[in-house]
Amino acid sequence: MLLVVSMFAGARLLSQDSETITVWQAGRDLSAGAEIYDLRPVTVALGQAESDYVPVDEQIEGRLRYPIAAGELLARSALTDQEQEPSRIITVGVDPLHAPVDLAPGDRVDVWSTPANSGFMDGIPSDSSSDSSSEAIPLGPRLALASVMVEHVGTDALGGRVAVVLRVSPDQVADLVQATRSGAIDLVKVPLLGLAS
Repeated sequence: MLLVVSMFAGARLLSQDSETITVWQAGRDLSAGAEIYDLRPVTVALGQAESDYVPVDEQIEGRLRYPIAAGELLARSALTDQEQEPSRIITVGVDPLHAPVDLAPGDRVDVWSTPANSGFMDGIPSDSSSDSSSEAIPLGPRLALASVMVEHVGTDALGGRVAVVLRVSPDQVADLVQATRSGAIDLVKVPLLGLAS
């Protein structure tokens, strides 16, 4: 009798520990400061830790406090409802070959600018002759802005270029506008491991 009772008690405890809950899981890498994109529901057994994660029946608000990797469960601690720093939204046109093919909202990119008069063509120094009276050294690509947030990526190329919407701080707007007006723009994706948490 004692053996039977202990078996039923053990089975009951195991069944309680294996209760499952459906929570959100990141479908891809998401950067700190990003809105919540590309989530998918997943059913898991979390035990006592289930209250630490966001269930699918709960509305998600705010942005990410720190980056989360693809396949990682969305923890409540990853979200912040604090008021964000002032920002501005700006669209830049980028040649499809000058941006990552998998660029998506929630990514962070470095913005590089190559002045039109730099003497470079597709990264190769130009053989065109320069004014002999000028001793200025042609300028190559320069980093215009580092680690800015991608808000939206156009699905269709307009005029041969893809429209990429970036979120920047107010004091970065002038640098970005100048970079887009002075020559070609390259967007370099910042890997998730390269982001500060």
